[in-house]
Amino acid sequence: MDTHDRPPLRWARDHWQDWGRIQPALSVVADLLDLPPWLSQASPEARDEVLAALARTAAHYVEAVSVITWLLVPGAVNLARQLADLSPDIDALVAGQLWLTVRTYRGDPPRRVAATLLARTRRDVMADLGVGDAAVRRDRVWASAVPMGSVPDVPDVDAGPDPECELAALLEDAVEMGALTREDRALLMDVAHEAARLNVPARRGRGGLMTPSVAELVADDYAASARTVRRRAAKAVTDLEAFRRSTL
Repeated sequence: MDTHDRPPLRWARDHWQDWGRIQPALSVVADLLDLPPWLSQASPEARDEVLAALARTAAHYVEAVSVITWLLVPGAVNLARQLADLSPDIDALVAGQLWLTVRTYRGDPPRRVAATLLARTRRDVMADLGVGDAAVRRDRVWASAVPMGSVPDVPDVDAGPDPECELAALLEDAVEMGALTREDRALLMDVAHEAARLNVPARRGRGGLMTPSVAELVADDYAASARTVRRRAAKAVTDLEAFRRSTL
């Protein structure tokens, strides 16, 4: 049986035009089954508008949760593939957490909706599995390799929360809010790892992240030039700094 023939999606399809009268953004297609191809051709802003409207609909009709999760299946499959080494049940864990994440989402923020939902799902699955390793270990490398003067300050380090946790949370928030892409976050982690492995002096460009030897090592993995890696990493740090200032 096809996914869209399951009861929640059949019900949603039967009531799609009713939803469109309540949430006009959903009127972009007359039939729910036409929505995936429409989304694939739509602008990011238009996609966000539709997904946010579905999230608002889900506050009253739980079937809308199933619609959103159905639309996010390709992203969820990719996410499960990325986390496959964490658990033999990763497919079920990702699917269940995605449903819960969508269920509690109300369209805020109303931009980068799909990326936000998948990022939150990733974070919560990893937290449930007690990962410390795949994500937190890399964040610790970042925290130890980059002096606080090179990234947004973490206030009250001595008396407050662990600065590593603060920085990890900042990076995740920056990704969720669209200030930093997950790809650029991963690049920063890789650059920080190499800087730490080479014991690059922190006084060199942005905590050593812009050191040519570091960029050259990372460039091979990204099929890019060292100059491109340095430019992307520099922009990512600048974006992270701006995001931190915006939250103060």
